[in-house]
Amino acid sequence: MGITQKNKAMGIIEGLRSAVVAGFAEGYKRGAVLQTANAKTIKGESLGVLTGICYLAPASESGVMNVCTFATEGCKEACLYDSGRSKIFPDIKRARIGKTVWLWEDRESFLNALRRDIKALIREAEREGLKPAVRFNGTSDLPWVAMMMSREFPQVMFYDYTKLPKSWLRTRYNYQLTFSYSGENLAECMEALAHGVNVSVVFDTKRGASLPAEWMGYRVIDGDEHDVRFLDPRGVIVGLRAKGEAKKVTSSFVVQSQLIQIGAAA
Repeated sequence: MGITQKNKAMGIIEGLRSAVVAGFAEGYKRGAVLQTANAKTIKGESLGVLTGICYLAPASESGVMNVCTFATEGCKEACLYDSGRSKIFPDIKRARIGKTVWLWEDRESFLNALRRDIKALIREAEREGLKPAVRFNGTSDLPWVAMMMSREFPQVMFYDYTKLPKSWLRTRYNYQLTFSYSGENLAECMEALAHGVNVSVVFDTKRGASLPAEWMGYRVIDGDEHDVRFLDPRGVIVGLRAKGEAKKVTSSFVVQSQLIQIGAAA
């Protein structure tokens, strides 16, 4: 990124920061932090679960904080932040940056809004006869927020993907984690599986095609069928198909299915 582009980006961030800080005085609006109307949550509703997801600006995209401290270059390149609606609608990206700036600038206000969104989610789930669930880290890796909220709302199931090591030390009866393969953390993945934590792996498998049956000796399940990871069986690989920018990634973050099949046939 050139100097002009950097200055422009910083100008946008400073403008967002001012707008967010000024917006604190406007009061809480439902859905300020959690979203329930998206493709991921619709699949969960068919399984009896209503999920609220928080999307922040990943890694250091916000310009104020790094919300994915263990993100690799391959992970950043393939991040879902640059896929789907966020790629088509710039306002969605700006909203996610603004939300991250809000967390950075006024943590207590942000957390209070999150609490209100969770309470609203619980009420909505009760009306619909669904189980309330929260995935705070839709595009971030800040387990402390989910752990705090899981203690405050024991009736809600929380779940996340993470690349932070020793994920089993952070799981709770109502907070489940799925460890993510980055292409550079195979040892940590094997350690997570040994402790009963599932591992997600992104494959280059095309939409509609079958995922590999196994990876590193563990059964692969289709993680694209739904996003409610706490319903998955234990001791499996959660296979995900490369989407958005991930389809262009050539790093080890995206596993080549063909090589697995060749190895299995050998």
